[in-house]
Amino acid sequence: MQLEHSAISAWRELRPKRVGPERLDVLTEESRETAVYRLVRVGKGGPAVIAKRCRRSTALIERTVYEEVLPSLPFPMLHYYGSVEEPNGEFWWLFLEDLSGDEKYQPRLNKHSVAAARWLGIMNTAATGIAAAARLPERGPEHYLKLLRSARATILSNFANPALNVEDLTLLNTMVDHCEYLSRHWRQLAGICEGMPQTLVHGDFIKKNVAVRTGRHGITFLPFDWEKAGWGVPAEDISRVDIPTYWSTVRDHWPKLSIQTLKRLANVGRVFRCLVFLDWIAPSLENDSVEQPM
Repeated sequence: MQLEHSAISAWRELRPKRVGPERLDVLTEESRETAVYRLVRVGKGGPAVIAKRCRRSTALIERTVYEEVLPSLPFPMLHYYGSVEEPNGEFWWLFLEDLSGDEKYQPRLNKHSVAAARWLGIMNTAATGIAAAARLPERGPEHYLKLLRSARATILSNFANPALNVEDLTLLNTMVDHCEYLSRHWRQLAGICEGMPQTLVHGDFIKKNVAVRTGRHGITFLPFDWEKAGWGVPAEDISRVDIPTYWSTVRDHWPKLSIQTLKRLANVGRVFRCLVFLDWIAPSLENDSVEQPM
């Protein structure tokens, strides 16, 4: 029996000679922004393929990374099969290698932290010369200041939600105070980023978005979900890796950067990462149940 689903239809449009899949697994339920599926056994004895449905704006960023940036980097990357535009043009399908059988990145694990620092150092220095990477959205301090302002405004706009109890409101008031403090001192924080090299930024380099493959030549990192990727300072990406290793990897290319400077940049990156998460979770405060976002 032939399965029918929009993900399968898009895959057949991309690869009309492929048989199957035998099964469709739902990895994330379809929402207004995205949905992710696994197409199991596409072709005789073939591998599984990840099908990601996302908005055009997201797809354009990821396609640029997969098609024009990653092939120019000096190490293996996950396999990208291609993309298919839906008829209305609002959504696209991206088809990627299934990495579910690989190990997940564990930033608290020392060997992963060290290997990630080396990988990011090579990626960052190599990407400075890739023109397509420089066309990606800006990911400097101004981008994160916009996230701060957006998150603060969203939190304030949901204070009237009756689902929030007194403890919730106390915590949210504290977070708003932190946002206001950061806003007042933003120039000082942004100053740490001045003069830093501009390069490719993943923007969401966390364990759920990075697979790890160990082979004869050591650890290979296979990041995916490049939808937040951009061009800017690598502060957020290096916020949880081994900084001495990162410095030893980049110092021949960026000799003016000291290890102390990179440690300060990593601290800034931790602030950036918090703002990314806060802006992502804040809209959930309008829900009838707020237990999960709180």
